[in-house]
Amino acid sequence: MNPLSEKDKVNYIMIYKNRQSTLENNLSGDRLMRYQQANRQVSKDKLLTGSYFVYQCLKKLGFTNEICQESFSSVSSYLIGLPKGKISYSNSGDYHILTYAPSGSTGVDIEKYKDRSEQTYQTYLGESVSSDMDSKLLFYKAWLQKEISYKCGKSIDITYQTMIDGYIYGYAFDNTFKVELVYLKELLPDN
Repeated sequence: MNPLSEKDKVNYIMIYKNRQSTLENNLSGDRLMRYQQANRQVSKDKLLTGSYFVYQCLKKLGFTNEICQESFSSVSSYLIGLPKGKISYSNSGDYHILTYAPSGSTGVDIEKYKDRSEQTYQTYLGESVSSDMDSKLLFYKAWLQKEISYKCGKSIDITYQTMIDGYIYGYAFDNTFKVELVYLKELLPDN
């Protein structure tokens, strides 16, 4: 796999849609302990798939194999010791998404864009929502903003995108580099 050539001048958004492939459990250390503590199989599957996804993203970005392997042992992708840049990771349903910023902070979140009760929207958004506003969209934007601001460590401008199959995601970069979107098709380490 050729590393992305402009890694130092470009922000990347990397997306993978799970295709239910069987992945070998290569987890170790804190990540394996987290996997073993998960009560539901769906949580275990997301941890394993997420580890392969982060591995593949780091490999595509040109990081050393030693750094890429941390995706299988680190309890969280935020704790992977990158020599340069920052990553942020999220998953929802079948989707995994990662952002990489060569400098500054970054944050990302993805959610299934599903209907919720009006009471949920009112409770989360407060009484300021009028009946002519799209409370569903406002709810998801507010939710994404909360998650992304937490991951960035501060509030920065967020870009929101909807996906064709019912997901919404948001991302933020604390720099002015261009942004490239990369779709990963496979998660096998030798790709």
